[in-house]
Amino acid sequence: MRFYAVYAADVVDAARALAARVTRRKSGAIWFGILFAGSVWLALRLGEIALTVGLPPTLEITPGTLLFMAFFAMLGKGAVDAYHRAIRPESLVFLLAQPMSRRSVALGKFFTVLWFNLAFLAGALGLAVAFVAANRMQVPLPWEFGAGLVLAVVAGLASGFTLAVLGSLGTWRRKALGLASYAPVIAFVYLGLESSAPSLGQALATVVAATPIALCGVLASSDFLIEAWNSQTAGRRRTKASRTILRLPEPKLEALVDAELRTMARKRQTALTFATIAVLGIALVALFFLVGPPVGLPPRFAGLFYPIVIAMGIYVAAATQLAVPGMAAIGKELDRLWILKSLLVSGTTVVQAKTIAIFVSAPAVVAAVVLPLPLLAGFPAMVTALLVILAVSTCFALTALGIWVGGRHPNFDPNTQGLPDSIEMYNVFLAALVLAFVVLAGPAQVYGRDHVLGLLVAMLVADVAALLLVLATRGAARRYEVLEAG
Repeated sequence: MRFYAVYAADVVDAARALAARVTRRKSGAIWFGILFAGSVWLALRLGEIALTVGLPPTLEITPGTLLFMAFFAMLGKGAVDAYHRAIRPESLVFLLAQPMSRRSVALGKFFTVLWFNLAFLAGALGLAVAFVAANRMQVPLPWEFGAGLVLAVVAGLASGFTLAVLGSLGTWRRKALGLASYAPVIAFVYLGLESSAPSLGQALATVVAATPIALCGVLASSDFLIEAWNSQTAGRRRTKASRTILRLPEPKLEALVDAELRTMARKRQTALTFATIAVLGIALVALFFLVGPPVGLPPRFAGLFYPIVIAMGIYVAAATQLAVPGMAAIGKELDRLWILKSLLVSGTTVVQAKTIAIFVSAPAVVAAVVLPLPLLAGFPAMVTALLVILAVSTCFALTALGIWVGGRHPNFDPNTQGLPDSIEMYNVFLAALVLAFVVLAGPAQVYGRDHVLGLLVAMLVADVAALLLVLATRGAARRYEVLEAG
């Protein structure tokens, strides 16, 4: 039961940190509860409308599809949580040095990830049942689907944990072999839930069979935990000086940006960011080949289907790869903050360097998420230009949101590597969704009436978003100046 000591210590530590944050900002917890309940209600309402109105055959969503979506989403969430809790923290050395098996350490960390995510799921399911009963929504919630959803979440988190360990091994060959060895599990879940269009009972049987396999993967990956941790904490070593990555007119700013980019590359953050953006772009292209033309939708909405899909991809990429790093820009320094504070540079220069280093991935969002689908689908040139401008605007706006939150409420918890707690992260994602909707929908609405005017409005919105980023950087710099380096 030594794994339980690891799990209990993590839970107690997280609970204390959460309680301290809620005590400091009670309004944030109240706002989180309102937004969380509103999100559950909105999802149920959209499901009720879809069941009442009906969807075209190419867009039909089966229970198996929903379970696979839950599994795949939790796979990504589990991989991120495992990376930050079980692979990346340098403080893990204290656990690895204890007289306990590696399996106990891996299980303790996995149960921490599992407990946090199941707590959110339990809250969402409880609210869903209450809303359906109180509002008499026509949304069926059979017990088979509820049980399948819980198991899909467990299997997804276990798979993500395993993939995080196997994807962090010492060499690219070992990474490829490790990930390839687990690929049959993902394929089995996909074939059982999505490809064969199963009934609800068959889908439940699939996740019942996949869950113990995924849990065994967690146990098997524990043998490689030390190698993964060593690989991620050691980073890459360079024996000779190299050129500056990015040329800038101010020497101090150039040096700080170069240090940020090299640190991100050494910790594999750059590779992970570009890989995530590439996977998202591939997913959008795959959706086009799987669904094809949106047959069955009214002509007015058929032309909007894929632009809306691209807009969703822009939001996901910008929120996860720009806003989230912005929130952790200062907090990730942890106990190394005094090094930055001791440099003979202003807080404005420090925050500007971090912002520029984060925004380097914005061109990848445009190249991988925005351009492939319009080129394959044969979008008009003006529509493609509009999407590119709106993507740039969204990148500016969501980076500004992340920098502002990270400067106002930096989190120096070593267990999260500078990322905010779950409540604040959820609030920021919802705020980013609203902000992205305003940035994307406004110019698109004008474009529908006048193409040239719509492009001009999109350019104006991009200018305003860039101004917001400048203002957010200055505000974060002022907050940085008054921080005390512990």
